[in-house]
Amino acid sequence: MVIHITTDNNIRVRFPLCLMLFSIVIILLIYIAFNHANIYHINRLASLGLLYVLYLAYNSLDLRYSLFTVYNDWFKLNDTNIPLVYLQIILVILLLIYTTVKQRYDISSIWIYLLIIINLIGLILFPMVNDLLLLYIIIELQSYSLYIITGVHHKSYNATRGSMLYFVTGGIASIGILLSSYFVYNTVGSCNINDITNYYAIHNASSLFDSLDILVLALIFKMGLAPLHSWSIAVYNYAPTYITGYISIVAKVSILSWIYTNSNLIHSDLLIIVFYLSIIIAAYKPLFQVNFKTILAYSGILNFGYLLLPVCLQDPSYYIYIIQYVVTHILIFLCLLASNEFISKPNSQWSPIVNVNQLVIPNKLLSICLILCFFSLIGIPPLPGFYGKFYVIQSLIKYNFTVEALSIVIFSVIATYYYAYVIKQLATNLLIPYSQPINKSLALIISILLVFFITYFVYIFNLLDVISIILS
Repeated sequence: MVIHITTDNNIRVRFPLCLMLFSIVIILLIYIAFNHANIYHINRLASLGLLYVLYLAYNSLDLRYSLFTVYNDWFKLNDTNIPLVYLQIILVILLLIYTTVKQRYDISSIWIYLLIIINLIGLILFPMVNDLLLLYIIIELQSYSLYIITGVHHKSYNATRGSMLYFVTGGIASIGILLSSYFVYNTVGSCNINDITNYYAIHNASSLFDSLDILVLALIFKMGLAPLHSWSIAVYNYAPTYITGYISIVAKVSILSWIYTNSNLIHSDLLIIVFYLSIIIAAYKPLFQVNFKTILAYSGILNFGYLLLPVCLQDPSYYIYIIQYVVTHILIFLCLLASNEFISKPNSQWSPIVNVNQLVIPNKLLSICLILCFFSLIGIPPLPGFYGKFYVIQSLIKYNFTVEALSIVIFSVIATYYYAYVIKQLATNLLIPYSQPINKSLALIISILLVFFITYFVYIFNLLDVISIILS
């Protein structure tokens, strides 16, 4: 049932994305149960299904109404969250393409694609949630699928340990979400976000903000930002490299997108405190690390820490930064997974490369691609990371957040040291006199992403125009 606004043209697009994803889950489940086909064929079939979901999302561009809600006000579609839904779908497709080609250290599972599509349903729905009770249900759908994905390779002791740790810490955060929902309902008499917004506009109740602060802290715990971050570092280390590349970004993007959409209900002071703690810890702790996955985990905390301030301000620079970081993150992990081909003495079948000194890659173009990604994380122009930080700092100065803008500059300089440590190791690969090829399909995917990555500065102004049109 559609509430508030509906037209005949929009009846055909009432949540086709989730219906299509649910259909893909049923089809794959039946296909796996009655057929013993090649796992790569199953993954390619599922990838084609996700591409069709992306096409449906593109055809739903006309759903840009500030008061468009569906399913009895449970979900809200507006200019803020629709672009984030598209970003989630593209992110998952790009990460899953790796499973469609055979690799040297094969850790494929017939269930991985099925679980990730179930997880994608939660990822898509979460930014659109308009009710606190439904928020708990959707985030549990998202979280439980991530717990299972983390431990899907049950023969790995570390993967099982990481899955159990993820489950325990996620359960603690879920208690916080339920507790916050109880206090909000006790104060407002409703869990609907629109009702909560109207109540606060009329009564200006401080107790309501206190209740929502518990919710924000629980979501920050789920994201693994400082000071509630230690569990995430351990989980990312225990999980197989491919799984780490997936779980270390999708939940953060989804949860932060909901906070961005509903930032008017959240204390900006709380997010600023988390911002400072995240950038301080994530810039300092990796200086003493040699574990590559740990360095990338802290890098994720640092970059999502930067994003908290555009979230406070609901500034369009959030889109610029999140897009460039998603592309950089995917490129790093695809290159890292491609580099597994060259490891003769892997740390394990599930995580062949663990330490930085194992990054001996006899493929110059792959090494250059990784070096460019780390230069982007540093913020070297004209790479995407420079423009992401530039627009974030520019928006902070515009809103008179001068100290925070200066903090980003200072801690980015500190973080440069551990990025440079990785770059130094990668640069030694350029002296290797021979070059070995990688899988052609994977090379094509990396090449396409690299072209977009290098030419990001060409599209950025068009991207800003599109964002301004969507938000206008």
